[in-house]
Amino acid sequence: MTLPYPLRSMLAGGLALAVAGWAGAEPAPAERPNILWITSEDNGPFLGCYGDKVARTPHLDRLAARGVRFTNAFANSPVCAPARCSLITGVPASSLGTEHMRSKYRLPDSIPTYAAALRRAGYHTSNNVKTDYNTSSFDGKIWDECGRQASYKNRAPRQPFFAVFNIGTSHESQIFDKWYPDRYPEAKPGGPDLPIPPYQVSTPENLRDWRRMYDRLRDTDKAVGKLLKELEQSGEADNTIVFYFSDHGGITLRSKRYLYDSGTRVPLIVHVPEKWRKWSAGEPGSASARLVDFLDLPKTVLAAAGAEIPPTMTGKVFLGDKAEPAPAHIFLFSGRFDAPEMRRGLTDGRWKYIRNYEPDRPRFQMIDFPLQQQGQRSQWEEFAAGRTTPEQSAFFQPQPPEELYDTQSDPHEIDNLANRGEHAAQLAGMRAALDRHLLATRDLGFIPEPLREQIDRAGGETIHEWGQSDGNYPLAEILPLANRASARDAQNIPVLVEALGNPNPIVRAWGALGLRVLGPEARPAEEELRRAMEDPDDSTRLTAIVAYGRLGKAEREKALPMLVGEAKKAGSDLPALWALDGLRFLDAPEAVEGLKEQDAVKGPYSDRAFRQLRAGGSTFRPATNPTGPAGDLDES
Repeated sequence: MTLPYPLRSMLAGGLALAVAGWAGAEPAPAERPNILWITSEDNGPFLGCYGDKVARTPHLDRLAARGVRFTNAFANSPVCAPARCSLITGVPASSLGTEHMRSKYRLPDSIPTYAAALRRAGYHTSNNVKTDYNTSSFDGKIWDECGRQASYKNRAPRQPFFAVFNIGTSHESQIFDKWYPDRYPEAKPGGPDLPIPPYQVSTPENLRDWRRMYDRLRDTDKAVGKLLKELEQSGEADNTIVFYFSDHGGITLRSKRYLYDSGTRVPLIVHVPEKWRKWSAGEPGSASARLVDFLDLPKTVLAAAGAEIPPTMTGKVFLGDKAEPAPAHIFLFSGRFDAPEMRRGLTDGRWKYIRNYEPDRPRFQMIDFPLQQQGQRSQWEEFAAGRTTPEQSAFFQPQPPEELYDTQSDPHEIDNLANRGEHAAQLAGMRAALDRHLLATRDLGFIPEPLREQIDRAGGETIHEWGQSDGNYPLAEILPLANRASARDAQNIPVLVEALGNPNPIVRAWGALGLRVLGPEARPAEEELRRAMEDPDDSTRLTAIVAYGRLGKAEREKALPMLVGEAKKAGSDLPALWALDGLRFLDAPEAVEGLKEQDAVKGPYSDRAFRQLRAGGSTFRPATNPTGPAGDLDES
């Protein structure tokens, strides 16, 4: 079996011996710090200690005054489950094949968790309570305790502990009308005006949602205060390193699910007691501008615990005398959070580069779950009525292939510099850096998800293992093609047409996607698309049908019944989803009239798409009656 990333490239350095040694017994140091890990959900750095003038977060502010506040901390993925998969393994989910929301794909045994490493080192590990690792390989069994009663208080005498407490009160669902009024009165924070960003519309509903968000953050802060008080009462505060961070960015429009700072930049506070000062990143009350991401956290915790670090982990230790040099860039990724989608990006804390691999889709992913926030729905209604500024309208329109922002002068990432000649060198540098990263980490995002589903269902190799073979997955060939496919340049038609004849289905699928992106400009490839609509590969065939349907009105009328037929004959969830998404993409919810649920739905993903279509939703328009998530797609 081919070794997983990053073992293959490091084998010559003797890593095989390190891997073998990691599987054996490990002596425990005589005395080690406890570690308390407090996470909250769905909030950016909207805290008083980060300079927010509206926030009322006294407990977190006091923690920051005693610790170090990191100002360039990022979640690699802007949604919870893929971010947590990266966090628990120390490997980006995009390298594991698990970057799509609720993917549940298996991982190989060669990818351990930091929880396992801590247990081997003699730590009592507890998780209260969230798992949500986006894979079927891990569950509560990786912890000594996992559940609502899990606590460091249940450990053996004198045993060091690692304890996670997850606070869900700031989750996006907690400001939905159906949840909010039953628990709290309308939030009325005092102080300055709400900091509505210029890409949002200040509708009454949006202002209300921002007030609710701050109200929920007050609840989060109270929960943090309670945990810190319990730590003091336990007598372990002087021997415990405390981490606080959020699982990704915020919840209002253009935050969660998007690679902008509003979706990926997170608060991170680390308090190190005097006894363990050697692990501090600075003086109490100070701020660090060092780049930190979720891949760094497992390695840092294991280093502080004196535990052996699995060689598969890819981050950097960022605390104490074992700190490693900070990376030049933080890698960001997003995939399917409902509809098929793919974005990749880099940030150095100032410059942000985003590559949109499906630029014919609008930036806004027309997902019903966040549209249960009336603030988000009201802003789309303002756009549909023609009452939005160019900055506010851009989010609902097709996205550019590339985006480049100077977040220092443009913190809201509005002014895309990708087509400005004076920034050509910066763009070229970050473009090349992203390509190098995708190749070095063997990003599996270019494998269409219906094919992943087939690999996983076969029960043999995991997607991660399958993707290490150049015979299966020639990434050095696929990446340049995918870059051309997303460029939206008709001069690439000959290359895309040639790809349709490649024996590898992944290459064929990207050729079809590039023609879909061109829309009517792909007319010179009409005959090749006709042949591709009979391709045996689900991803290629379904993408080609949608691409053909975009050529013109007559072609669209031919494509719609083909997609309905594909939904009926699909043997599993992902091909059914892609067929139904094709109907959404061609803005044809009426095409499902007469299509029965049992004919179209093969699982939770296609179920959501079917219900959105039945309610009149499309890729460009929300459903008339948004519904909550289905089955294991539950995001609450």
